[in-house]
Amino acid sequence: MTVETLGEALEAVERERKRLEVYAADDGVAADLERQFATRNVDVEYRRAAAFEEGFVVIRGPSGEFRGALGLEEFDAVLSPEIHPPWTLEGNAPDARELFDFLENTLFAAYDRRQMLAAAREIEERAWRTAAGRLYAGFQREAAFDDQRAVYDRLASRGALSVTAFVDEAWDGTKGSDGDPPLVSGSGELGRFWFVAFDGGGDVGRTCALVAEERRPDRYYGFWTYDPVLVDELFAHLETSYDVPTA
Repeated sequence: MTVETLGEALEAVERERKRLEVYAADDGVAADLERQFATRNVDVEYRRAAAFEEGFVVIRGPSGEFRGALGLEEFDAVLSPEIHPPWTLEGNAPDARELFDFLENTLFAAYDRRQMLAAAREIEERAWRTAAGRLYAGFQREAAFDDQRAVYDRLASRGALSVTAFVDEAWDGTKGSDGDPPLVSGSGELGRFWFVAFDGGGDVGRTCALVAEERRPDRYYGFWTYDPVLVDELFAHLETSYDVPTA
């Protein structure tokens, strides 16, 4: 597989169909999950289960094969996320990490910026713990980067971690402190896509990426992945298509 655009990465994930079966006494939670995840490759089905007070979700592959199950309370990490700096998550993130593992390569359909930040923090936290490798983040607009500048300044100072930020061509070159990560500007897809990618710093088990397209104001359609092949393709595309500084 060769990824030549961020849109092609989305299309690659769209080809893997999944089904989320929501077992709960109340169909309201199922409706919330359907709004978040019902896409061309994900079907969300509600199964009434009055005997289970908390409820749970089963994920199945394209042939109906069982992929895993997770309690509904774990979905608060995406439905009602709390946003924390990545360096504070190490002792508090196992539940969120389990959820992101569960939903890997599952398209989401209607994330807002708060939910996107929560997903991005999972990747940033892996980069912080590893303190090595490459972390690339696309913010679409300069104002969005400014909101996260302090976080990325600190990430850029972490060990041997190399951080690069991407914004669209509207960036006016405004600089912060000398410790800012390099900023790469470009046109087209950089204005539409929010992405965060970490190459694992030499540990294939830590490679991960988040890619999402803003299809309506403050509504994102995308996925996160731990597939090292897909993550490598994303890095190759960004380094081939844009003037990324070498370390």
